[in-house]
Amino acid sequence: MTITVVNVADQSSFDELYDVYGRSLTRPFDDRWLAIEKRVNLTDDAYGTKVAVVARDGDGLAIGGGWVTLPLQDNTDVAFVDVFTVPERRREAIGSRMLDELVGIARAHGRTKAFAMPVWAVDADGDAGRWFAEARGFELDFMDAVRELRLPADLPPLAVAPGYTLETWRGPCPDEWVDEYADLRRIMNSEAPSGDAGLENEHWDVARVRKDEADLVRVGRQMQIVVARAPDNELAGHTQLAFPADGTEVYQWDTLVRPADRGHGLGLALKIRAMQVSGDLLAGRRRVTTYNAATNTHMIAVNEKLGFRQTAWAGEYILPI
Repeated sequence: MTITVVNVADQSSFDELYDVYGRSLTRPFDDRWLAIEKRVNLTDDAYGTKVAVVARDGDGLAIGGGWVTLPLQDNTDVAFVDVFTVPERRREAIGSRMLDELVGIARAHGRTKAFAMPVWAVDADGDAGRWFAEARGFELDFMDAVRELRLPADLPPLAVAPGYTLETWRGPCPDEWVDEYADLRRIMNSEAPSGDAGLENEHWDVARVRKDEADLVRVGRQMQIVVARAPDNELAGHTQLAFPADGTEVYQWDTLVRPADRGHGLGLALKIRAMQVSGDLLAGRRRVTTYNAATNTHMIAVNEKLGFRQTAWAGEYILPI
């Protein structure tokens, strides 16, 4: 077996990686990234160095792959890793060889801990990803619950607390809100429940918001944004519905309400409004998928009011390297 670093700028090399990724991802509760999305995700930028590898057997057939993301503006001690092997070739130490390669790369970049996130069905104790991570010494730090909302959905009525207003957009964030919106994106790690891994807030500023928006255009993914404005006109919270260019999937990404504005039902209102104004984008889609910290009882209750039901667990695992 050989392991080779992938040049994602080369179409044939990337296609081989994406093919083995597709053959390896067999879980039913979350779809794979589109090829253009994954290619952009694996392209180096000012915010992260990304390295992908592919494993080939003696006949030159791709049988596994993986990648490591090394943040450059925050969490510079962490390496986010993922490895995968085609089902028929598992239990041959292919994943271990690839993990060793990626951990070596992470160490060379000064990283001291690896972060992995296997996902398994809600009615199971785990799957190949979880058992592999634990066998390789990763320790469970935190649990997330994966939920989905089948479409079309029957939403509860919208209620907005007195003094608050909701604003929506697709495409670029309006200039007058972009500084505050960047700050909402920045504080996600510190304001959401988390484990002991010590992940810092991600670096978000106006430049990164604009770069993120440009990437969405590149991959054809549309984002429906809803924000809440407080009585003092400042942004109190936001939510994001993400629509890939192809397929039937929708993803509920960040939802956050600032601490000073909690207790007014804004989380539920933001999500209902996002669904209401996305009718054209929701047409033909089959489900909305979201992740929540398993301890985030408030947001879980909000999602269940919308009709979300749990389908899987996601474990946040840490390995000192």
